[in-house]
Amino acid sequence: MLRQIIKMLWNTRRHNLWIMLELVVITIVSWAIIDPLFVLKYNQSIPGGYDADGLYRLELVRNLTDTISVPLRDYERIMEELRNYRDIESATCVLRGAYPSSPGNNVSFVYKDTMKVPMSYIPFFPHSSFFQTWRFCSAKDGTWETLENTKFTSGTILMTEDAAKLLSNNKGDLVGKRVYGPDSAEMRVVGLVKPVKMRNSMQPYLIRFVPWLDKMPDWAFKHSVRIFFRTKSGVSEKHFMEEFMPWIDDHLVSGSLVFSKLAPFHLVQSESDIQEGVTNEIRMKYVLAYFFIINLLLAVSGTFWFHTRTRREEIGIRLSYGASPRGIYWMLIREAFVMTTVAVLIGCFLYFQWAYFEGLYKLNDNIPGNDNLYITNYFFYHFIIVTFIVYVLMLIVTWLGVYIPAHTISRISPVEILKDE
Repeated sequence: MLRQIIKMLWNTRRHNLWIMLELVVITIVSWAIIDPLFVLKYNQSIPGGYDADGLYRLELVRNLTDTISVPLRDYERIMEELRNYRDIESATCVLRGAYPSSPGNNVSFVYKDTMKVPMSYIPFFPHSSFFQTWRFCSAKDGTWETLENTKFTSGTILMTEDAAKLLSNNKGDLVGKRVYGPDSAEMRVVGLVKPVKMRNSMQPYLIRFVPWLDKMPDWAFKHSVRIFFRTKSGVSEKHFMEEFMPWIDDHLVSGSLVFSKLAPFHLVQSESDIQEGVTNEIRMKYVLAYFFIINLLLAVSGTFWFHTRTRREEIGIRLSYGASPRGIYWMLIREAFVMTTVAVLIGCFLYFQWAYFEGLYKLNDNIPGNDNLYITNYFFYHFIIVTFIVYVLMLIVTWLGVYIPAHTISRISPVEILKDE
């Protein structure tokens, strides 16, 4: 059957050439549209390494009119009151620019032997419910309790598991080993953290967590003080916000630190994506994809519809010689299948020539991660997966373009078809 279909297509090659060229061009354009969507969806599917549900960010600012209160005392009082609030499970404070979806990232190199790896830097206050609030989890047992109970001393750090693998060149665990930071400062790794995404649509960054063993520094009060807290399980966002805002009016409107902003963390993430331009890029690519798929459906469907309708005389003759309507229908479907398969192979081969030199799509903000852990960073697998998606899409659109006219023509009386012709 396949040999017969290929022979028929070859005998009508002049007529089919334009259809093949159209399918090849559509395949190349489909590749350019689908590749970014695949990367974005894949990145979004990677676990974030923390739990954003029930997490809130509270911002306090320095009240310059208050010259009597001591900021550190007010800060400690506010933290104690937050932790005692009935709907709050835990609360912690982060230093400026050092948390997921934060406005900036502190990046510095970490060394071990001949390896040199850039890492994002997150300072934290030990035993301040930092890991309980964020739900950063230990790579060892998958719990935040292990990290929260880790003993930290001067010169000790935590490191994400992906960073440790890259720094050790996949030769072993770095826990208990010495590494070196900026200015050759010696650091001892006391634990590993599961990979963490600092941006929603990016892959996880390489991160080292550095304990801040002193109290809140004075310089931290000169800018916004960012407190993160987690509500107890089962507390709805709407209910919490309605009850917590009056509490803020009673507790955070006077003293050296006063209320500035409060936002659920999912809104913080959305704001970060907009500022980074990721949201606009994603929206634009989705709009292009939807627009292209609609036009692809109309173009391919119209082409095959017209192609099938022009074969009424041939189909009438086949029916008059005893061919069944079902056989005619499947013959047309198989022909379209063969043409689409050949066109996709040619189109993907042509796109491969460009992608091999220019590279496939990669959403990158110049913060390095461990590329060895994610499939989109492997050219061959990345290319095969997107090619398969393009192929399936082309088959679906082609089938939709052939199904209705093939189904209609195969059931018309051969006498009627030949009379019209």
